[in-house]
Amino acid sequence: MATFKAEVYAHQKKKDGTYNIKIRVTQGKDKKYLATPYFITKDDITKKTFKIKNQYYIDKTDELIKQYRKKCDNCGSLIKSMTIDQVIRLITSNEEKSFDLDIVAYGRELIKRLKESGHKGNALTYENAINNLVKFAEREVISVHEITSQFVKDWIEWIKVQPPRANRKKGERAQSLYPSNLRALHNMAKDEFNNEDLGIIRIPLSPFKKLPKIPVSRKRALDLKQLRKLANLEYTIILQPGNNRFNLAKDIFLLSFGLIGMNAVDLYYCDCFKDGRITYERTKTKNRRSDKAEISIKVEKEIQPLFDKYRDPKGVRVFGFYHWYSSVDAFSAALNKGLKKIGDLLGVDDLEFYAARHTWATIATNDAGVDKFTVHSALNHVDEEMKATDMYIKKSWTPIDKANRKVLNFVKLSIGSVEEPKKDKFLLRQKVEQMPKQKDEQK
Repeated sequence: MATFKAEVYAHQKKKDGTYNIKIRVTQGKDKKYLATPYFITKDDITKKTFKIKNQYYIDKTDELIKQYRKKCDNCGSLIKSMTIDQVIRLITSNEEKSFDLDIVAYGRELIKRLKESGHKGNALTYENAINNLVKFAEREVISVHEITSQFVKDWIEWIKVQPPRANRKKGERAQSLYPSNLRALHNMAKDEFNNEDLGIIRIPLSPFKKLPKIPVSRKRALDLKQLRKLANLEYTIILQPGNNRFNLAKDIFLLSFGLIGMNAVDLYYCDCFKDGRITYERTKTKNRRSDKAEISIKVEKEIQPLFDKYRDPKGVRVFGFYHWYSSVDAFSAALNKGLKKIGDLLGVDDLEFYAARHTWATIATNDAGVDKFTVHSALNHVDEEMKATDMYIKKSWTPIDKANRKVLNFVKLSIGSVEEPKKDKFLLRQKVEQMPKQKDEQK
C-alpha cells in the first residue's frame, strides 16, 4: 500500500532561504518525492529534526495527502500491484487538468525573494517587465496557460507603439528584454511544477520557441577613437557631495575595460586579490551555474594606477567603493550619471557602464585577433553545447590573460596620471571614517 508523508530537507535550502515542502511517496521499497506549491522558512520547522511546525502548512499538506489516499483507495487491491511511477501518475492525473498558476503573482513572489536576498538589480528588471505585462493585459491576474506565442507577439507589438519615452532607445530594448524576463519566469515555473521523468506536465506550452528573434538596434560598444578620447578627458573640479561622478565614471569605465568588462556589482563586492589577480564569482550568473561563474583576471600594468587609486584602505574588499556608496545601486547610479556627461562629450547617446564590457569584446574580436571562443570564455559565458566537455577540462586563466594582453596592446591606452585637481582631491583621500556614505539615487 502506498504511503505519503510531508517532509522538508536541510540540503534543499534555496538561495532565498526557503524550503519547498515535498510529499514523500513510498510504494514497497521504492520512494519518490513530489514538489508542492508551499515554501517555508526556518521559522516554520524545528531546528534539529526539520519537522513542519507551522499549523497552516501542516493542514495544507494533510489536505493534499488525503486527496492522494482517496485516489489510491478507489483503486482497491489493484494499488498493491502498481509500481511507484504508476502510483504517482494516478495521484497527479487530475492535477494536470486543474492546475493553474498566476504568472504575475509568481513573478512578484520572485521579485520579493530577489530583493530580500540583495539582488536588487535583477529584481528591478523583473519588476519592470511584470508591470509592463500587467499594463498590456489591463489586469493583475494572468494565467500561465494564457502565455501563448500569439499572446507574446501581441505584447511585443503593443510595446512597439507605446508613446515615446524620455529615452526611446530604452523603449526599443524593452521589446526584447521584457519578453526575455517573462520567458525566464515561464521556464522557472515549468522546472518547478513539471516532472517529465514521471510524466507530470502541468504547464505544457513552450510559447517562446516560435517567436522570431528581435534584433537589438542599440550599439553599446565604443570605437577605438571614442575609447581613447574618453581616456584623455581631463578631470573636472566640480564639487558635489561625495565623489565627483564625472571623474569616478571615467576612471571606473577604464578600470572595467582593463579587467575585461568587469560589472559594477562585482567591482563593488569583490574581495579576493592575490598574486596580482582579482578572483570573483560573477553575480549575474553565479546562481545559475555549477561552477558559480568563477573567473580570475590579471591586473595589467596599464590599469595598475587606477587599481591602486581605488583600493580599499581597510583591506576588507578589493576596492573601497562600499565606503563611499551605501549600496551597489547608489554606486551604479553615480557611474551612469557621470557617464551621461562623458557621453555628451564623446557624442554617444545614453552611454552606460555596460559599454565597457561590449567595447572590450568588440575590439578583441574585430581588431585584436582574439577568437570568439576565447572572447566567450573571457566574458565568463557558458557554451551550452560545450557543457559536457567543460566538465573534463581543468580551468586555465592563461588564454584569457593572453587575450586581454592582445586587446591592451592594440588599444595602447595612455591613462597617465590619476591625480585629480586639488579642489576635489580631498574627496577621495579623506580617511574612511570621515567619508559620508551616499544614499541610493534614482537611476
